[in-house]
Amino acid sequence: MEFSKKNSIMRKLLADGYSEDNAQDELYLMQALRAADELEGFRDICRVLGKAAGLFAVPTLMAFAVGDDPDRSMASVLALAEISARTQPGDTFDKWDFFSPAFWRPRWLGSQTQFISYVCCISGLVEKDQHLDGDGIDLIGERLIAEMDVHLFPYESFKELRLCTPDWDAGGDVKRILNDVAGDMLVSAILKNGGIGNSPDSLYEENLLNMRCDFLLTRLNFDIDYGVFRYLLKAADVLNRAG
Repeated sequence: MEFSKKNSIMRKLLADGYSEDNAQDELYLMQALRAADELEGFRDICRVLGKAAGLFAVPTLMAFAVGDDPDRSMASVLALAEISARTQPGDTFDKWDFFSPAFWRPRWLGSQTQFISYVCCISGLVEKDQHLDGDGIDLIGERLIAEMDVHLFPYESFKELRLCTPDWDAGGDVKRILNDVAGDMLVSAILKNGGIGNSPDSLYEENLLNMRCDFLLTRLNFDIDYGVFRYLLKAADVLNRAG
C-alpha cells in the first residue's frame, strides 16, 4: 500500500511540476527519502523532488548532499540545483545562503549546562531505558556535537562536560521546555479562536525552525517517529538561546 501510494504521488508530481498545492505530497516524499534503503529508489525520489519540490525540501536534500555516501550526495545535489534554478531570491532570504550547507548546520547558543539538558531530552526519546548517567547519553551527545557547532572548551568530550558539571539543573530546564510548549499552545489557540493569523515575520521564523529541525533529524537518522522527533527538537530548542 505504501509503495503504491509513493509511486502515485511521484507520478502526480512529475506530471504537474512545481505547485504550492503539493506541499503535503512533498512532505510525504521527504519522509520516504529518509526511509529509502535502495539507492535507485532514493534517486527516483530525488528526481521527483528536483522537478516538483519547493524550498521546504531544501534542508532535507542538503542533509544528504553533505553526507558520506557519494551516490546519494550526488542525487541530492542534482535535485537542489533544479530547485535553485527556479527559485527567485526574495526579501526574506539570500538565495545563495539558503542553498549553502552552513546555513542549515545548527549552532548552539545556549550555555553548556543547557546543552546537557538538551542532550538528555533527545536521549530520553532515543534510548527510552537509558539512565542519564549511562553510555547511551554520551554517545548521543557526541552525535549532536558532530552535527552542531557547540563550544565545549575547556572540555574535550560530552562525557567530560557532563561529569565535570555537577550543578546542571535538568529539572529546571525540562520545566522551561514544558512551560514554553504550554505557552505556545495557548497563544496558538487564542490566535485561532480569534481568527488572527501570524505575522509574516513570525511565520518565517517558524518555518525556518521547522526546516532546521528537518536538516538535523535527517543528519542524525535516529530510529524515531519523524513527527515526534521534529516536535521534540522544536520544543527543546527553547534551551538554545543565548543569555
